[in-house]
Amino acid sequence: MSFPGKPLRILFVTQFYYPDVTACAFRMHETAQLLAKMGCDVEVIAGEPHKGDLGQQIDDGPVRVSRVKLIKYAGKGKWNYIAHYLSFMFGAVKASRRHRGSFDVVWASSPPLFTGIAGWAIAKLKKTRLCLDIRDIWPESAVVAGQISGTGILFKAAKVVEWLLYRLTDQLTCVARPMADYIERTSGGRRPQIIYNAIPASMVAEQALPVDSNPDPLRILYIGNMGYCQNLSLVIEAAKILAAEGNQKIRFVIVGNGIEKPMLENAVKNGNLRNVEIKGIVSKERAIEMIRETHALMLHLKDDGTMDKTIPSKVFDYMAGGRPILYGLKGEACDILGSASGNLYYDPADASQLAAQARYLQQNYQQLAENAGANLTLVKGNYLRDRMAERLKEIFASM
Repeated sequence: MSFPGKPLRILFVTQFYYPDVTACAFRMHETAQLLAKMGCDVEVIAGEPHKGDLGQQIDDGPVRVSRVKLIKYAGKGKWNYIAHYLSFMFGAVKASRRHRGSFDVVWASSPPLFTGIAGWAIAKLKKTRLCLDIRDIWPESAVVAGQISGTGILFKAAKVVEWLLYRLTDQLTCVARPMADYIERTSGGRRPQIIYNAIPASMVAEQALPVDSNPDPLRILYIGNMGYCQNLSLVIEAAKILAAEGNQKIRFVIVGNGIEKPMLENAVKNGNLRNVEIKGIVSKERAIEMIRETHALMLHLKDDGTMDKTIPSKVFDYMAGGRPILYGLKGEACDILGSASGNLYYDPADASQLAAQARYLQQNYQQLAENAGANLTLVKGNYLRDRMAERLKEIFASM
């Protein structure tokens, strides 16, 4: 345990970590750096980089990071998927021997829940407290992503593990209010502390860039993962609707990587869609620049009841751009974006609604762009990673 005058000693357990290009990697890396700046002694056990290779040099600064070798996963079936995650679980427990001495708390981030099992085992070995961080409800999110069946033995076993972990951990954190409500019901009354994904203050501009009153073409940007949950084929269908109307002045720009990227590229090519551009993965720093430089932004998730419980981390990245946001989200993310009048909602299952809102944006761009400055104000006032790290430090200290 920590004593007066001694820094809080924290061990992160996370399969995804910088320079991986995922929401979890950014959450854990940025939080570790901020806690270190606050005087904490932070160490990390993470998987080897495997989600997006930008060829970046790794500089973890004051944070010591141990890397765990993983069994590769390349969409080769559910058992390869499970083996990939199990390799981190066992590897993390083994790697914990390299992190000597006592820790005040182990913070393990899930999904997958195998990370939570590793965190629990490590906390037992270190004779310390475990704080379990939940970013997505798993295994339901794995079902939505098409990784496992919602009726098979793996799903049923994972639900048992979920039930146990919620009760065995000393503290819980999560990323959204509906998620906290779900966990409280599932865990028999244990209410998690909400630590929003947020965005570092260093990445937030003082003010939005000047508004282009009549952009031609109007560029609507999506930047992030191109997976099943993101359902980006909806964008292709919306682009087809606009193209059929002869509207080539609205252009959808999709940036990133993921399992559905080849399908999206083929759809653009086969449909001869000149109003859709698909580009490769970029660093987070470049992503923030692109968000500020574009005219508008767009995101949605599959409408299945599971995704409603989370808030995509890019919500806060988008808001920091001070641009209009077209969104097909429900739950707390919908409430947050709906509080700024420059943003426009569409049904995440209806391509015609996305096309209609893109058209409305084009016709009313200047007014909506001016109103969207509220996004920047809102994120600076409520959703900075720095404040979330301060709150997390208080939680750890109280444990």
